[in-house]
Amino acid sequence: MKLPIVALAVCLVVAAGLAMPDALAGQDYQTPKSKEVSLTGCLVQGSGPSVFILENAKADPRDSTEKGQNYLLTAGSVSISFSQHLNNEVKVDGKAEMKDRLAQPAGERRGESDLPKLTATKITHVASTCSSPLS
Repeated sequence: MKLPIVALAVCLVVAAGLAMPDALAGQDYQTPKSKEVSLTGCLVQGSGPSVFILENAKADPRDSTEKGQNYLLTAGSVSISFSQHLNNEVKVDGKAEMKDRLAQPAGERRGESDLPKLTATKITHVASTCSSPLS
């Protein structure tokens, strides 16, 4: 009587072991949701005194084919002061959220809460004026 029970248990263990790789293969492995970046764009005031946006941010500002993107800025350290760079072109180093660009009707802007976040670790002044705005 013990032999059929042991044989059944062994079969169940083997079947579970064979099914495990199939179950794991169906799982999506999470890709990083943020990455280290260095972006140049125009630093503008957001909806409040402590809300700042990096507009028309590009990895290479001289590349006319690269489409700029807006980011909601957060300070990665207390030593970063966005207000002293308002309406200036700046280079921001930090960690950016990787969000898909959402389609939006022509002429409408994305709300601040929909923008990907850029946590700045360093900010460098590039120019006292901003280059052409985001199209």
